[in-house]
Amino acid sequence: MKATKSTIKTEVTYDEEMKNKYLIRKEWDKNKKKALVIMKNAGQADEIVQDQTTMYVINNLSKLEYGVVDIVNLFPTIEGKETTKSATENLKCIQEAIARADDVIIAVGKGVKTNKKANERLNMILAILLDKKANILQIEAKFGRKGFHPLYPALKQQWKLVAYDVSKSVC
Repeated sequence: MKATKSTIKTEVTYDEEMKNKYLIRKEWDKNKKKALVIMKNAGQADEIVQDQTTMYVINNLSKLEYGVVDIVNLFPTIEGKETTKSATENLKCIQEAIARADDVIIAVGKGVKTNKKANERLNMILAILLDKKANILQIEAKFGRKGFHPLYPALKQQWKLVAYDVSKSVC
């Protein structure tokens, strides 16, 4: 019989009122690559509870030989409305996470194209990523389409990461 053990260290960054979640950091092997995953909205995951999205992110990144992930969102609000302060703090957290990441994975899904505010926020973040010369990736499905959210059914069990085509996004 063989027993194996592992520890996933979790850190979550909120505002003082716990109404905005800026970052979830999961670390299971600090000697492996570090990913930054950017999605659209803050989910239900916290330092103990995992939502489906966070679970699929960790499972797929582990299969791809990553050992650390920072998860951030275009919009950090979990309760109430976004404020200028929360938007500014969110951007600051994203910039700090970019500096720590080997790869940045844009996983906002297709809905961003029709949401003007989300599109503007994504373009703002892409401009920062380009300025920092980040390695920007996205999730591609077996049938060739790109730009999915981790909950897309065909991608839950296995991700293929490909270069993000910035020319089609920045307006």
